[in-house]
Amino acid sequence: MSGKTYEPAGRTGQRPAGGGRLGLLRTFWSSEIVAARLYAFLAARYGDGGRKNIIAEIGMMERGHAAEWAAIARDVHGVSFRISLLLECRIALFKLLALVLPLTIFMHYLEHGERKAILDYAALLDAYKDDEKTAGTVIGIIVQEIGHEWHMMEQVADKRAYIAKVKEAIPGMTAGIIETLGLVIGLLAAHAKTLMIGLTGLIAMVGGMIAEMSVSYLSSKGERDLNDGKTREVDVKREIHPWVLKRELEKDLAENGVGPETIKLIMDVLGDDAAVLSTLVKTIRITAERLQPKESLKTTGLFFAVGALPILLPFFAGAIWDARPPVLAALALALAVVSVSAAGLVMAVLSGKRIWTNIAHNLCIILGTSALTYLVGLAARLLIPA
Repeated sequence: MSGKTYEPAGRTGQRPAGGGRLGLLRTFWSSEIVAARLYAFLAARYGDGGRKNIIAEIGMMERGHAAEWAAIARDVHGVSFRISLLLECRIALFKLLALVLPLTIFMHYLEHGERKAILDYAALLDAYKDDEKTAGTVIGIIVQEIGHEWHMMEQVADKRAYIAKVKEAIPGMTAGIIETLGLVIGLLAAHAKTLMIGLTGLIAMVGGMIAEMSVSYLSSKGERDLNDGKTREVDVKREIHPWVLKRELEKDLAENGVGPETIKLIMDVLGDDAAVLSTLVKTIRITAERLQPKESLKTTGLFFAVGALPILLPFFAGAIWDARPPVLAALALALAVVSVSAAGLVMAVLSGKRIWTNIAHNLCIILGTSALTYLVGLAARLLIPA
């Protein structure tokens, strides 16, 4: 998985700020160390013997890649890499994450790195283009990545419909939480009665759910049509003019910042294998799993309600037990914070983004929304006569 951009391996898709070639090597080496440990950990959790062996084999490959990067650093730069306490802590944290998340979702998180491997390896090819021996080692690892590891990952991460459903559900649930919390906080500031807050929130939930379902349906249909068109285009080119795929891949690599000399090296490695070329073009251009439009509509609507209802329940319960609205609003806010934090974690995993950044983003949105709607409700209370 060398050179990939998923977080467990410590990669962000950006080049190290300092250290040049050695910085790249250290980044890729630490990534492989983490990946090798994680795959070994995941293999131990799998009950399916066939897949268990595949994951264990990937882990062994990652360990071998780490040894290659360490050997280049030692032989070319005279530097030895050592596993630090910080790296051990990172490994422990991601093992904990692997225990918390469903196995399929965590494997999907790791798979994000596979899609970017060839682009990040290009940095090393470019850096060592004048060192024939080292460049040959890098090319050898690229061949392994393209010809072997991607094939294995396709066997491991085969639950596309499940991943797509979760990807559709989380934004729907988050929207339900944010919209409903903002409404109840605004009504609280306006001094609405407890039951009125609950009923108004329920009405707004139904309207918001319909709106979100409509947007999700149209978005899913548009993206499905777009991806289908791209897939058919690549398949036709593969059947009729496979050599065109080389030009398409060269263009895509150039658009992703890969230099011309490195592109030439990569194309030499790939040769004229139309199957590999078409797979890489699809991988670069088509990365999102989406549900069918009707399934997307149902999933979004259901999880919008799942996100909104826990925010409203305290107010219906409070109307029965005659609880004070501020207490109920504090409870609703606490539930919202927990829910959007969990949603942010899962969405970060599914999209290959930084987990804490994604959680903080969600928290800022609900806190900002609450503050704004509270001010609107307060203004309404002060300006509109009772």
